[in-house]
Amino acid sequence: MPDPFELLGLPRSWRVTVEEIRAAQRRCSIVSHPDRYTDLASRANAMDESSRINAAASELLDPLSRGSAILHALAPTPRPAEPKQSPEFLMRMMELREAVDGAGQDSQARREIAAQVAAELRAIELETDAAMDALLTRPQVETWRAAFDACNRLRAMRRANDECAQ
Repeated sequence: MPDPFELLGLPRSWRVTVEEIRAAQRRCSIVSHPDRYTDLASRANAMDESSRINAAASELLDPLSRGSAILHALAPTPRPAEPKQSPEFLMRMMELREAVDGAGQDSQARREIAAQVAAELRAIELETDAAMDALLTRPQVETWRAAFDACNRLRAMRRANDECAQ
């Protein structure tokens, strides 16, 4: 898929807002709306373009997908190996999983674990913000690796947060 930022005419940014994405989607949709065309070939092309516009907007509305788009667009050439999760982070995720499993039906214990996960999620969100800002201002191998790692940790912690909410 093409760069969703480019397709919607948006500057590449980690902090693009929902309002900015929706406004860009509307602008692009007005120009390429299938109802503007009468001949079948042009209408079919407009339908394809509308699908690409909607897919790009959906991709940018999800922060992790937006991060993936930025990482893909700014990947160094040749693309380095993707960083592996640190053993400390993997251990922390196992500890949280065991704590959730160990809490069973104890609602108080589950709330405490959920609060811990939410706090750790917030910390990782802040780290991801900083890593993506660094990548966008200095696209280098080191900043790309740090942003990639931060997005992976964010994805894992969001999954843990979702599991705690169940």
